[in-house]
Amino acid sequence: MPPLRSSLTSALLALPFCAAAAAAADMVMPAQTVPPVQAREQVRQYDIELELGAGGSYRPAYEGASDYRLTPYPIVTLHYLWLPGLGEVKKGNVRRDGFAFGPSFRYVRKRESADYDKLRGLNDVDAAFELGGQFAYTFGIFRAHASLRRGLGGHEGLVGEAGLDVTFNPTPVTEVSFGPRMSYADEEYMRTYLGVTPSESLASGLVAYDPGGGIKGFGAEVNGRYAFTPQWSLLGTLAYERLVGDAADLPIAQAGSVDQFTGKLGLSYRFGLNLFR
Repeated sequence: MPPLRSSLTSALLALPFCAAAAAAADMVMPAQTVPPVQAREQVRQYDIELELGAGGSYRPAYEGASDYRLTPYPIVTLHYLWLPGLGEVKKGNVRRDGFAFGPSFRYVRKRESADYDKLRGLNDVDAAFELGGQFAYTFGIFRAHASLRRGLGGHEGLVGEAGLDVTFNPTPVTEVSFGPRMSYADEEYMRTYLGVTPSESLASGLVAYDPGGGIKGFGAEVNGRYAFTPQWSLLGTLAYERLVGDAADLPIAQAGSVDQFTGKLGLSYRFGLNLFR
């Protein structure tokens, strides 16, 4: 494991938390053990409650890479939304059984192939913004969830993830969740980021490959939060994905790695606004 990746992983594991940056998380601590930021869930004071922040992400330089890069990442979470005439559109960060729906988005930075020796000769891929939704069902300490997004910009394919989390609270101000993950992508996404056209094959020396869509990878993720004030929290994530199927067989992954690790650490601020009352 590269030194920077090892040090980041060790630092995260040393913390009693890892944090979810996922945009539709619906899990918190029981009301009797939580700090004021969660306790106020009992009486809604605002029409919308948001959590904004930023942090650093250490992840593969591109899909299927064995090289890693440290880059900034945003934290944007919608905890609660109330609309006139509709009531609660988003239930928010409350641990209660039932279905919930929230937004799901991801930014994929531009891939400049000339920056990586293993990609020389391949076409560049513009930055993309993926926008969609996430459905979740919570039952006790378990939370099943699935997301689906459409790409805009660098790709226009469909991508998403599914998983099952177990949530618990080591202390009154910490929360940890962990569970398995599965990712999927359609042909358009796979061809954009992992395919090799005949012309690219001649320029790069990689074998031409036209992948299909389907399940892209399996893995696991640990997320958590440490609320050191009612509004401010430290968030972290450790994730692992192993590319499978067409994604694992592609020349780009074979030249790089089918094992993909990600570590994130960030700081967030939670606040509410009254928009309609």
